[in-house]
Amino acid sequence: MIDSVVSLYQVLHQHAKDRPHEMAFAYLENGIDVSSQVTWKELDQQAQAFAAHLLAQGLKNGDRVLLLYPSGLKFLVAFMGCMYAGAVAVPSSIPYREHAVSRLIGIVTDAKVNIACTTKDVFERMGISSFLKKNRKFARIKVILHEEIDLENASQWHDPDIEAGTLCFLQYTSGSTSIPKGVMISHYNLLRTIEDIRAGLGFNESTVMVTWMPIFHDLGLIYGLLTPLYVGAKCYIMSPLTFLKRPLNWLMAITKYRGTHTAGPNFAYELCCRKIREEEKREIDLSTVDVFINAAEPIRLETVEKFWKSFKECGLSPYAQKGGYGLAEATVKVSAQRLDDKITYACLDSSELERNRIRLVSHDTPNHYDIVSVGKSEIGADIRIVNPETKQLCAPDEVGEIWVRSDSVAMGYWNRPEETKEAFHAYTDNGEGPYLRTGDLGFLLNGDLYITGRIKDMIIVQGRNFYPQDIELTVEKSHPAVRPGCGAAFAVRDDTSEHLYVVQEVREDSPPNGGWDEVIKAIRMAIAKNHGLRAHGVALIPPRTILKTTSGKIRRSATRQAYLDGKLRLVAHWRAPA
Repeated sequence: MIDSVVSLYQVLHQHAKDRPHEMAFAYLENGIDVSSQVTWKELDQQAQAFAAHLLAQGLKNGDRVLLLYPSGLKFLVAFMGCMYAGAVAVPSSIPYREHAVSRLIGIVTDAKVNIACTTKDVFERMGISSFLKKNRKFARIKVILHEEIDLENASQWHDPDIEAGTLCFLQYTSGSTSIPKGVMISHYNLLRTIEDIRAGLGFNESTVMVTWMPIFHDLGLIYGLLTPLYVGAKCYIMSPLTFLKRPLNWLMAITKYRGTHTAGPNFAYELCCRKIREEEKREIDLSTVDVFINAAEPIRLETVEKFWKSFKECGLSPYAQKGGYGLAEATVKVSAQRLDDKITYACLDSSELERNRIRLVSHDTPNHYDIVSVGKSEIGADIRIVNPETKQLCAPDEVGEIWVRSDSVAMGYWNRPEETKEAFHAYTDNGEGPYLRTGDLGFLLNGDLYITGRIKDMIIVQGRNFYPQDIELTVEKSHPAVRPGCGAAFAVRDDTSEHLYVVQEVREDSPPNGGWDEVIKAIRMAIAKNHGLRAHGVALIPPRTILKTTSGKIRRSATRQAYLDGKLRLVAHWRAPA
């Protein structure tokens, strides 16, 4: 299919001709029951009408259009409508928190959007009108309410003049380690990535997707919505909040609609194991699921095994769980386990890993380190492990920066030529390139890729390398009062060396019987025991106050800065004496 089209909208247009009255997408407002749905013909017509409305406003090819939508079918119409109009879609999260508001301002400013599309509910609830009035530089932006578009009138639409290499949309990075940047995804990038996903994970027109991932996040957008669209599969959508409030909704929707493909970050699988009761499992049937992708954050072997043990009696296949890895700069996917592969892992010597060396050991070795594979590429991506300082290729037993060259690698960063050159046009010391520098560290073993962490997050103490997610896992297991998945480990440098600091949420504002000192002591002892490392500071903060990106990743750099600036709301605090 990919050879005969230049854009995904042409695929949708063909589906509308071939199967006009088949259901394409459905929205599950309560997480279980269909509250709205569209056929292929309806989606095609509504997207054309949306495009015609944009064109009537004077929109030109390449103009950026901000999409500020909740999860649901309206977003899909708007996103595809931008393609039909030759516009550049700029999907963004709805700014419920202060950080999200500043992020939205940054996106609008950076992308220089001329049109913003949203729903009437979001417009009124978020006070967008007053927001625009307060920010005079945004006065030029025309706001279009989705409900005011005549979605029956597609007569004025005309086929846009675009090519495969034309910019399709801007995917803004999560900003977990830096200011969000607009990644330029071409129509060709998008199609090649979807083809990679299809080939590796067995998508076809019989596939049934069940997704709750955020629509503005590349995994939720491309894997959750656009890949089913590409192959002509059914897709059932629920909002992230519907999943978070009741994780059972996800698995019950899979049961009801006989879902075959779905995805979530590691925490989602952990949440299912913690929140779904034994009696509730009797109603769950996962026997139809071919693929549970675990991606978008570090994958923990412990979670993989726990999910298997918790739901194998519900028909879960031992082949269903798959590790995946990608980033916005590579149009969501670099690698993943294949359909017929079981999830695999390597058992490493922890002390060697601290020195960026790979040595396999047996599972019963004390202080070993389990790391889950994120599979292979299906479109022949050239993946190299490179020393980030010397640009030399690493030896097979060395950890280095992951460099990627493939058709999925994006065009660069919007209006950031220097950063584009640095990240997207990297060359090894012997002149091989250009490669995308991912900023992630890892290694290759038997053709599989393994991710160890982020360069910018690395904690280096006395020549030893520590990955913050490993320390954070140790902390969350140290005491029952600690809130899982809601902590940040980072380094602070004094005049002589770097020291470890931890900021961690607790479950409640009131202290346990032993007081907060007991919790801090447990954290310090666990870090010392598991990592041979001394914590120089531990800050306990209230529930739901750790800084996160819009996609739920811990903002370690921002948390570190807030700690140093004294801006954190503290429940308790300990710092090593000078």
